[in-house]
Amino acid sequence: MVLRQRETTMSSDQPVKKKPKRGNSSDADETDFIHSLHDSEVQSDLQALHLSLSPDVNEDEITLNSVNLEYNGKNFLVASDSELEKSVSESEQSEPRSELTSSASIQSDSFSIPPAPNINSDLRNEPGSSESPAISTGDSTLNEFQQSLIRQCLCGVSETILCQPLQQLPRVLGNESIILLEWDDSKVLQFLSNLQLLFDVFLKQNNKGFICSKVIANCEMIIYNRYNLIEQIISLCETRNKFVHYLAARVLSSFLITAKTNINNEWLETMIGFLTSESLNYPKMNFSLEVIKRVVEWKDIEIHVLEDTDSQEAPSNVNANCETVPFRDAESFDTSAIKGLIIKSLESKWPDLIAKIQNMILNNSSIEIQTCSLTFLMLWERIISVKANLSVIDIKPFYAHLETFVALLNNNLPAIIWKQLLSLFNEVLCYGSTLALQDMVPDDTCQLAHLIVRYVKDYRLLDSLPYRTEPGSTVNSFVGTIPSIEASQSNVDRTLLQQMVLLVLKAVAVTVKETRSDSSDSSVGSDDFDFYQDMQLIERSIRDVLKKVDAFVKNASDFHPETPLCNTMVHLFSDQDNYLIESMVSTLDISVGISYRNAVFPDLAVLLNPIHSFIEFLKIVSHDSDVLLDYLVGSETCFLLYLLRFLKYTRRNWAKFVSSCGEGNTSRSNELDDTMAVLIRLKMQINRLVSRDLFPYNINPILRLLTMCENLYDGNEYS
Repeated sequence: MVLRQRETTMSSDQPVKKKPKRGNSSDADETDFIHSLHDSEVQSDLQALHLSLSPDVNEDEITLNSVNLEYNGKNFLVASDSELEKSVSESEQSEPRSELTSSASIQSDSFSIPPAPNINSDLRNEPGSSESPAISTGDSTLNEFQQSLIRQCLCGVSETILCQPLQQLPRVLGNESIILLEWDDSKVLQFLSNLQLLFDVFLKQNNKGFICSKVIANCEMIIYNRYNLIEQIISLCETRNKFVHYLAARVLSSFLITAKTNINNEWLETMIGFLTSESLNYPKMNFSLEVIKRVVEWKDIEIHVLEDTDSQEAPSNVNANCETVPFRDAESFDTSAIKGLIIKSLESKWPDLIAKIQNMILNNSSIEIQTCSLTFLMLWERIISVKANLSVIDIKPFYAHLETFVALLNNNLPAIIWKQLLSLFNEVLCYGSTLALQDMVPDDTCQLAHLIVRYVKDYRLLDSLPYRTEPGSTVNSFVGTIPSIEASQSNVDRTLLQQMVLLVLKAVAVTVKETRSDSSDSSVGSDDFDFYQDMQLIERSIRDVLKKVDAFVKNASDFHPETPLCNTMVHLFSDQDNYLIESMVSTLDISVGISYRNAVFPDLAVLLNPIHSFIEFLKIVSHDSDVLLDYLVGSETCFLLYLLRFLKYTRRNWAKFVSSCGEGNTSRSNELDDTMAVLIRLKMQINRLVSRDLFPYNINPILRLLTMCENLYDGNEYS
């Protein structure tokens, strides 16, 4: 969002930036220096706010209240439209600053708002008043506002239409405070829905480069926090209505995404206080976790393929007379600042929160506790996820305490908590997207991988997995008992099974990768007997773990006992593309790593033959080269990494490739011909796209390897 010249910004270690220029502004660009407050005399609880003060101001006299007063006098959104600026200034004059900030101070431990008088009873005391006309008028204005937002334009609609439901009650009472908690649930839902739709329209139009001026004006009204609206939305965490509770959290997160760091620090303190309060309030904890999770996982809006993707020089609105404001500043939709601010605020409270959640998981006696635990685990996963685009330095503290949660995996843990914990661990061991590309694996990740391997080998972790339920129904302690449609497969939770097997495969791959890095260390001599003894011990542990996984998968599914793990794995993950490709990358790297070390266990080569996995994979996709091309072009899987490494492996081990294609077939050439036919068709399709300059990235390394394999096939077709 483009910001007006300001004196207060939220702090974070950001580079020096230039203030953006807009329209015909004559002000010259000036450097906005971001100072660090750690070494200054500013109070520690103000360090999340950056203050640019004149030299005659005594910083020791600064308080949160004075910051709030200073904050509420600022304008953050700017429009080049003169009429818009005029209307905004008029609205500021009609609202005294003291009224805007009268209740900005919030207690983080116990958030409370004064109860409102009984409006209906006051109205009944008025002569001739039998019902409240304000409520019905408010409903009509909200409907009008909603219909305009659906058309993605508020031009022609009064700027105060969103405020009318807020203004009418105070006019009756003669004051300037509102209490959303006192409204009917239906009206609160309608009001929050309009706010959510307003933010959605703003973010969508911001991505296109043009925003309706009246949409900006309404967003400014919310950012100015008129009627203490943000505090009122936060107060809705106390409601018992689950729909209001959910929608309020969603609106608050959308507000933070829209306002970015132009927020009152006390709002963050309040939400963090919900998480760390000594008195456990699960609805408030879940409310705060939901808000933080949605902000952290937010990604830039992508225009749908069915929407108008014409030139962005003109906005595509239903209203042809819409007065739009051009937004060209890249920072207007960059959410990294608010994400970093929230992560920094959460970091200091993380150890206490970890201990609290751990106790909650151990005593998951109610749905509220399970809901709160699940939301926390999902937030943890989003923070660590590479998709969040957070700084590696910022998220490093959140890799701690993972080992303590591995110990929670036991028979007494509900299946839904199992599933979310496994999802978290799989995100930490993101082998296909990051770890497979790194020369050195981080220590925290290696420790988690070692712990998973040890628990599978020595503590029978696989036997504790609650993937089986009573025949005829799928039982879940979170949602109850659900009748199953397919009785034959009703006693197997396939997703839980997949996550467990994938986690073990990736843990073994990380361990092998670390072992290979150690063995290539130049400081290790060829006569280091103790080192190679340790390597053999690690390889023996890996063999035992893979044997246990093989037996576990065959016991849980209907596979022939003689089917190798490399084949059963492909069928196990056949309905999950990302799981399938990542598991194939893991087993390929395990096989390469073990052969590199000249392992003394030849049965591992049969168990993890990557060529058999690829042949089985081609059968799953019906030998369709279009599927492989879709995998290469898309970003949902790590197929590019897998195909690159597999083709390199095939080129170096061509004789093994030919023999593996002939194993189990009456005609040795059939499987080889079918496999190479797919690769040759894929090469031709890629060449056609490259010749038209249509391929999204440099695919030449894959083309060269495909050509080499084709040449080997032509010269050794039946050898």
